[in-house]
Amino acid sequence: MLVRTMRSQIVFLLRKKEAVFTFWALMLLVLFNFLENCQMFQGSDILELAHTTKMGLLSLNRASYSADLALLFQQIYPLLAVCPAGFVLAKERGTQEHVLMITRMGSGTYYFSKLLSAFVVTAVVFAVPFLVEIPLHIIAFTTKPTWDLSHWGAYDTAYIAEVRNYLFSGLYIRSPYGYAVVKVLLFGLFSGLMGAFSVAVSALYKVKFRITVLLPVFLLLNLSVYAPMILRNMEGSVAWHIFVMLHEDMDKNVPIFLTGLVLIVVASVGGTFWAARRDQL
Repeated sequence: MLVRTMRSQIVFLLRKKEAVFTFWALMLLVLFNFLENCQMFQGSDILELAHTTKMGLLSLNRASYSADLALLFQQIYPLLAVCPAGFVLAKERGTQEHVLMITRMGSGTYYFSKLLSAFVVTAVVFAVPFLVEIPLHIIAFTTKPTWDLSHWGAYDTAYIAEVRNYLFSGLYIRSPYGYAVVKVLLFGLFSGLMGAFSVAVSALYKVKFRITVLLPVFLLLNLSVYAPMILRNMEGSVAWHIFVMLHEDMDKNVPIFLTGLVLIVVASVGGTFWAARRDQL
């Protein structure tokens, strides 16, 4: 019952205007970034080009070089992450539609199908545009360039030190494109978790103003950015973009970040379970 309901919810959410809008907004950002790269590097010698994965919008290396689009994406992401599926439960609870659906399928199936379908739909919407971006750059710039956008060569000692700070640095060294695909998929899963978290929060109380659904994820992600300022003795960073974006060479506090992710999962599942028990008929 849960699987069948979740499948129908996924199809329903993928057709909703919020998911369609978010998908095309991301695709436009990706295409604008691609066209900007084409314009910037037109006529450049192949030896002067950066590795094609580092030209992508999701690369932190791109965010350090003509970074308008990359920084814009980082600024709007905490809001966009909620848009594909985060509002679905708030809408149905606002119109009392959820009462009819709980009567038909049970509160547990209803709430958990919403949580899981929000996770899947958000993950798909955020992963696909950046997966499309990888072959776009390969076609336009080939796979031969090995440079960094900071113009460090592949054998420069500073560049090697940077690479060793990447998450999954071993995979990047063996297969840069395999690394890019894995990181994009992880970015999609992280986005899915943010979408599911927003649904879980809206299950706990009746949302009076739907715009408030945006706040939990927005505050959570911005808190991760400013955590070193709040916790002055903390070593490394837990900023969301340093973990989920590509080519992140900054010092990271992995244990705290992973602990935060586990707490978000527990809060999402626990909040959904509590809401299902509360609304049992």
